[in-house]
Amino acid sequence: MSRRATLSPSAIVSLSAAVVAGILTAAPAAALEPEGQYLYVPNRSSSDVAVIDHATQELIARVDVGKVPHQVAVSDRLGKLVASNTADNTVSIVDLATLRAEATLTLDHEPEHMELSPNGLVLAVGNIGAGTVSLISLEETREVARVDGLFEPHNLTFSADGSLLYVANLGAEHVSVVDVSEARVVNEIPVAEPTALAAKGGTSEEYQGIINVTRTPDGRLGFAAHGEGNVMAVIDLRSQRKIKSLELGELPWRAYSTADGRYMLVPNNGDATVSVISTSSLEVVATLPGAEDMTGINTGWFETLAFVIGRADNKLVVLDLTEMKAVGEIALPGTPETGVTTPDGKTLYVALSDTDQVAVIDVRRRQLVKTIDDVGDEPWGAAMAGALNYCH
Repeated sequence: MSRRATLSPSAIVSLSAAVVAGILTAAPAAALEPEGQYLYVPNRSSSDVAVIDHATQELIARVDVGKVPHQVAVSDRLGKLVASNTADNTVSIVDLATLRAEATLTLDHEPEHMELSPNGLVLAVGNIGAGTVSLISLEETREVARVDGLFEPHNLTFSADGSLLYVANLGAEHVSVVDVSEARVVNEIPVAEPTALAAKGGTSEEYQGIINVTRTPDGRLGFAAHGEGNVMAVIDLRSQRKIKSLELGELPWRAYSTADGRYMLVPNNGDATVSVISTSSLEVVATLPGAEDMTGINTGWFETLAFVIGRADNKLVVLDLTEMKAVGEIALPGTPETGVTTPDGKTLYVALSDTDQVAVIDVRRRQLVKTIDDVGDEPWGAAMAGALNYCH
């Protein structure tokens, strides 16, 4: 039976009064330099965001946000940072000039993953517990629409021109396509064969559908792995059609793109391998060793190296993308969550949730060179403007 959503006018909710009057406080240690590079780390247990100066690799501020911040997004154009606060169903919008939260917006149930539009003006937020996506105008600092008819919306991907939003449904076997201007679902792209689905807006702990639609840098193709089906759909993002299906390892998580767009790297958590897909041939060109409980893959040093985050064993597995082989491991002093590589590809930062640290990796040397301590309680990820940011 089809689970396609039928939207009524009430499915799109305009929330012109969504701005909450309360303003959160922060105690910044320093103002941010306009030309500086900064790392932003959400801390789930201390309900704040750490700000780290990449130039000095030192903590310079902790900004109070809502309860259990899951992810941060940074609009360089507007000078704003947003934290999704899963436990209190809000997002905090922070002015980066003052490092103070200027507004708190109440959304739907359990906002988690977010994505900025290419122009940095619109933020899409998946309310995973409600089966909805909120569209927020960062210029107006308000939620302008809410889109219904989704199945545990996880990561979100804008088209290159920002007109469409591709929603990965964790609780289904299809990708939903949202027309941003109309704020409604206009298409559903099948990724795998139909199977038992999570109820709309519900939670399915046993079922892993689609984590993300990873876009190639040129915006032409999207890669969507279906965990339960062990397959990867290649989607033409212009025509909104699946053009190919690839078999992967067991329980694939999601695809991670190299910055140059040559490869998609997919951690398969069921068999601890990594599938390497060529974006030119659209074929799996290598299956390499991974780790247990992989939460992310970061690349760098002219996109010749990949670092696979293994949460179970507190380590990074290093892959050589020229030789297509594993070339070492880096032991970490705590439990890694996710990380971010600096835009120049030289430094990798990884959040360590149980030791309240951020690990600093020299990418070229493939070495842990430093830990930044006391960044907050339970750091959950890391983000930088201009980098390939991702979340769990």
